[in-house]
Amino acid sequence: MSLPVIMLLMAVTGVLAVWGAGELAAGRELRRGITVRSRLDGEAPPDGPLVRLDRRLRGTELGRLLARRIAAAGLAMRVSTFLLAIVAGGLAAIALIGRLLGPVFGVAAAVAVGFVFFGYLRRREERRKEEFIAQLPELARVLSNAAQAGLSLRTAIALAADELDDPARTELRRAADGLRLGESLEAVLGDLAGRLPSRELGVLVSTLLVAARSGGSLVTALRSIAGTLEDRKEIRREVRTILGQAVVSNWAVGILGVAGIAMINQIEPGALREMSTHLTGQLMLAAGAGLFTTSLLVIRRITRIDV
Repeated sequence: MSLPVIMLLMAVTGVLAVWGAGELAAGRELRRGITVRSRLDGEAPPDGPLVRLDRRLRGTELGRLLARRIAAAGLAMRVSTFLLAIVAGGLAAIALIGRLLGPVFGVAAAVAVGFVFFGYLRRREERRKEEFIAQLPELARVLSNAAQAGLSLRTAIALAADELDDPARTELRRAADGLRLGESLEAVLGDLAGRLPSRELGVLVSTLLVAARSGGSLVTALRSIAGTLEDRKEIRREVRTILGQAVVSNWAVGILGVAGIAMINQIEPGALREMSTHLTGQLMLAAGAGLFTTSLLVIRRITRIDV
């Protein structure tokens, strides 16, 4: 087995090891919480290092933002686990790519690892948000039927959490738990709209808040919103179908860039390492990377249409 394959396997193993350690720590914390709740004296056992690191990260603004994004993506992962996986992947990329192509490419690969992780997180957020938006018409109908039956809005939200599938079930249960713990309806719905920002959810939340404050025909409003949301869902589906070719082109441009660099090094071994040691070569590589990045951003901006 060649050295690059061995180093690649070691890099993948390192990332999986960090991920597994985070999952093990999460399981231990859950077990610790169950043990604490079952103790009569309420004395908690000492926290582990990952727990303390996660607590410190969540105390910062960036840590809270990242924790919010992880929750919005539906990932059962700690902030510390996510960041440690990025660090492990970046170090592995520096060791592997830096050895094969040169130190400059190793650093670029480490930066690319960070973009890949956050891109995966953003993709999970968008997919989960799209799934939730697709459930909004049914959610509006469930709330409308509950309101027509004379149930309060708090009870209607808990009922909808039992009726709908994920991700609406998870989000609505979180909202219902917040209401049971004494949070205001405005705070709970605002937090829901912040985790899954969209125009459709914003309209539904605004309608519920206005009805809760000033009254009005909530049943009629929710039924009207359900029909409108159903029409918007069909329009969004048509737009995604039309833009499918452009999205594939976006991925093709990125793959062609990476494949072109690998082909140059395959045709002329050591060419990229030699280029990265001279100023002219560094400028050419930087210009090429900038052009590819600009093309990806332009195609992505063209294919982003708000409905």
